[in-house]
Amino acid sequence: MSKSMKRFGVAFGLVGLFVLGACGADETTSGTETVQSMEPVEAELNVPASADKDEAVTLAVRVTQDGKAVDDADEIKFEVWKNGAKEESEMTKASLTEDGVYEAETTFVEEAVYTVQVHVTARSMHTMPTTNVTVGHPETAAEAEAEAEQDHHNHAGADIVLDPTQAVANEVQPFTVNVEIEHEALTGADVQLEVFKDGADKHDWVKLDETEGGSYEGEHTFKESGIYNVQVHVTKGHDIHEHIMETVEVK
Repeated sequence: MSKSMKRFGVAFGLVGLFVLGACGADETTSGTETVQSMEPVEAELNVPASADKDEAVTLAVRVTQDGKAVDDADEIKFEVWKNGAKEESEMTKASLTEDGVYEAETTFVEEAVYTVQVHVTARSMHTMPTTNVTVGHPETAAEAEAEAEQDHHNHAGADIVLDPTQAVANEVQPFTVNVEIEHEALTGADVQLEVFKDGADKHDWVKLDETEGGSYEGEHTFKESGIYNVQVHVTKGHDIHEHIMETVEVK
């Protein structure tokens, strides 16, 4: 074989090695792509239990996932309304102030019991915890508590029904949620169940699929017997953020 042919063969072999090396690098890179965690996004409200009328109040929420701060939330908003007047609620967008902490400021203009609900949308998940703030001295504690409880069941005309409310441990349990807003079936919504026991750090999330107008279905397996909290989250666009809390007895 001539020297020129030998040189050509060596050069071709080196090119082949480079190509194979590049392919291997690509495969390694693709194999180490970040996989999005399936752990639930948690939101811990930090809102004062009482305030004075016309006082500027800071509303804060700490957002975490698997114990780590979430700094890349898609949207964090605080919704505030005087109990019994949800239709007059006001939304305020929150800003990131430190690792996982988002804050907004509001002022309560009347002496009353208010509900503060934070709407957290992050990493394809939603959570919407609430708390109450007593402004001034609007009424006795018993009356305030009754008003807050009544308000919990009258979210902007929303009618959300979870069925069933009993299950058997270690058996697949189908759930159906029917949603109506102002007596009309709500279609095209994002409906999720947040399942947890009192005091538990870990919450399980179940995304439901729409089967027909206003009806959503999914299933969950409870690992042990007991009383579970099941919070139904219903969202659609930027205007509808509703939830109810039910208890499910697991035998």
